[in-house]
Amino acid sequence: METKTSTRTRDALCASLLIGAVLSASVPVTGAAQQVQPRDTVRAVQATRAQLTARAAALQSAVQSSSDSRDRAAKEAELSALNQRLTNGDFQPGDRIALVIRSDSAVNDTVVVRKGQVIQLKNLPDISLHGVLHSELNGYLTKEFGKYYRNPEVLTTSLMQIAVLGEVAKPGFYSVPTDVTLSDAVMAAGGPTQTSNLNDTEIRRNDKKVFDKKAVQQAFSDGATIDQMDLHAGDAIVVGEKKKNDWIRIAQIGALTAGVAVSVYSLTH
Repeated sequence: METKTSTRTRDALCASLLIGAVLSASVPVTGAAQQVQPRDTVRAVQATRAQLTARAAALQSAVQSSSDSRDRAAKEAELSALNQRLTNGDFQPGDRIALVIRSDSAVNDTVVVRKGQVIQLKNLPDISLHGVLHSELNGYLTKEFGKYYRNPEVLTTSLMQIAVLGEVAKPGFYSVPTDVTLSDAVMAAGGPTQTSNLNDTEIRRNDKKVFDKKAVQQAFSDGATIDQMDLHAGDAIVVGEKKKNDWIRIAQIGALTAGVAVSVYSLTH
């Protein structure tokens, strides 16, 4: 016949197992994280052509001398991204550029980068931005507009239209500077709501995840900009919502614990 002490030990063990079962049942199991690494040297928004060319040359040499397959693959990927940037430039269709041209008459406008990486200002011919870096934009457009304006002084701010969705005060599309941080982009939409969970934020492109919540948390922590994250026009920052079952789980655990306590008391008295 079992003693009261052994009965208490058995019931306490049962209680522990039951609470553990409730906890594990209420925590969702997720698959492997789908994480895309932000650009490294390519991520410098205002990097000059000379800086990028020097880095590409260093990477080419490192690729040829590397004996580690993973290290070589990583360097080859970065080199490929660098070469694409040097060839194609920084501007993609859908990007926006805020322009101020000071000459005989002032011009203040926002132009959209169209298919073929071209922009158009009023009645001027198309101007191609193919191969133009952010660091080259002012000088390049000063030269181009100099064909139509006398001694123009050109000021530019690169903008990108992105969506900020989910648990934010004003979800929608916003044109923000490319050097704005990811967190400031969220604030442009009114900031998180009381029910938002910033730790459950992800970035989607064409309804496919390109940055999971782990990568976005790191970007928030690093103060990474949308350009550094290599976001494209039309990408969506989706802020998650606090889990509604948190209170249910707490209530379940509380009820279960109380029930076990009553059972233990009944059995031991």
